[in-house]
Amino acid sequence: MVAPCPEIIPFYYTTTLHVIATISVPINLIGLYMVWFQSPGMQGYKYCLCYMQTVSFLTEIHMSWICPGYYFFPMVGGYNTGEFFGQFISSHLSMSLWVGVFCFELAAGLTCFVYRHNAAAQINQTYSSKLYLDKFLLFLTHLFPFFTGISMWYSKLTYQQKFEYVRQNFPQCLSWLAFDGFEVYDYHLNKMMAVTGVGAFAYVFIIAWYCFYLGVHTMIILQRLRQHMSSQTFQMHRAALISLAMQMVIPGVFIIVPLDICMTVVITETVALQEFATDTMFMVGSHSMCQCSVMLLSNSTYRRVLKEKIFRVLRLEIIASSQLVSSVDPSMRTNSFVRAQAATPVA
Repeated sequence: MVAPCPEIIPFYYTTTLHVIATISVPINLIGLYMVWFQSPGMQGYKYCLCYMQTVSFLTEIHMSWICPGYYFFPMVGGYNTGEFFGQFISSHLSMSLWVGVFCFELAAGLTCFVYRHNAAAQINQTYSSKLYLDKFLLFLTHLFPFFTGISMWYSKLTYQQKFEYVRQNFPQCLSWLAFDGFEVYDYHLNKMMAVTGVGAFAYVFIIAWYCFYLGVHTMIILQRLRQHMSSQTFQMHRAALISLAMQMVIPGVFIIVPLDICMTVVITETVALQEFATDTMFMVGSHSMCQCSVMLLSNSTYRRVLKEKIFRVLRLEIIASSQLVSSVDPSMRTNSFVRAQAATPVA
């Protein structure tokens, strides 16, 4: 039987995650700079965007630089490859923290959708009474990451439980029990693992659909009130909503698809796909970079400022050079070669 755990962790795995993190850091810093300093007229909405981008960035950095995990699917377990931070953060604590911070991404996304819905509702005060429901759901949404993280913490198995589980199901991996960075979970031995999984799935399902509802309802409000606002105001609300939806959907693919692949491998116990399923973490580890890129490219103000900054850094003063060319007398340009010929002495 093929073992789901390799003899050594592939060198390319951690190297690739570190490269992704190295690229992601400047992109996210640029995104945060744009939101904070280049967002005129956004008022409080920029705080929502900063919140969402910061949480996403922390989730990505945790799994790609601080404590990157290599997973031994279909075993629900793996090894913490963090050489430095792994000395201070155990694999189980790392996973508990990651699950909690990851859930805050949905809470941040819902906050942004509620803000956009609230901004549209303030145009017509008849929708203001429904904001109490949004605020109540926001409160529950921000409690759930703590619940999920704590549930994950209490899903830990004792060493004896881990030994018996690995010996009975994956005896080829017994040698990994000697390493502190190795961790394994089983919902049969600890029901808290099932509580964490079911709770997280329900949380994602409910929040995702409610965000979809808020997005659709916000667009309906804008369409109904289009005659009561200027074209510029309508386009501003519409562009912000579309940009937010793209920031949630496109990076969401980088999370949902890999997790579905991993879940399929675990359920079907397809050991041959262990490495492929683990490598899908490259997509999860780049979702913050993708989200920030979508935010920058879907906002016309950010695109303009970014172009200006790039041109300034590379010293591509296009306007200045065009003015210099236009200021030269045409006769000087067309007759310069003739004049040079006339000025040359004949031997």
